[in-house]
Amino acid sequence: MPDGPVILVSNHLCGLDPLLIQASVNRPLSFLMAREFYVKMWYARRSFDLMGAIPVNPGGANLHALREAINVVRVGNALCLFPEGAANPPVPMRRILPGAALIARESGAPVVPLRVSGVLAFDHVDLWQAFYRRSRAQVVIGKPIQLLADAGEGRERLDDDTRMIRHAICELARFDVHSA
Repeated sequence: MPDGPVILVSNHLCGLDPLLIQASVNRPLSFLMAREFYVKMWYARRSFDLMGAIPVNPGGANLHALREAINVVRVGNALCLFPEGAANPPVPMRRILPGAALIARESGAPVVPLRVSGVLAFDHVDLWQAFYRRSRAQVVIGKPIQLLADAGEGRERLDDDTRMIRHAICELARFDVHSA
């Protein structure tokens, strides 16, 4: 894991993914988190704040959250996000949102792809059931990707960067012992 500013991007199977990823890296992480769960899980909000959670509105305007995420990275910290936008999507990694590419472009930080596997998918509401299930959780960490600063601007470049990030996450499936 690189020192200094870094953006971790991962597939998203369940509500335990942030805990699994935090346990797999040797530095504290901030996470983007759906505002819906940040609000619903009021009993854990203090923990979310201590972990550096940044609430976002799925599919909505997130200018404040985007600025906060860029600042987290610019000051040399690590940010983790799940670019699928939700846990356990119906078609995994079909498409991802451009937030990671946008933050990487603005901050200059490398992007590190990750892949979580071996856990049963579930929603955040039934999170506690996961502690009673047996799993073979695995987090595969890929090589850092540096988006080229001089590669152009605009929506087309952002889409290309987003596709590159998606491809890097998908490529990690070949190291997944659970898919064999």
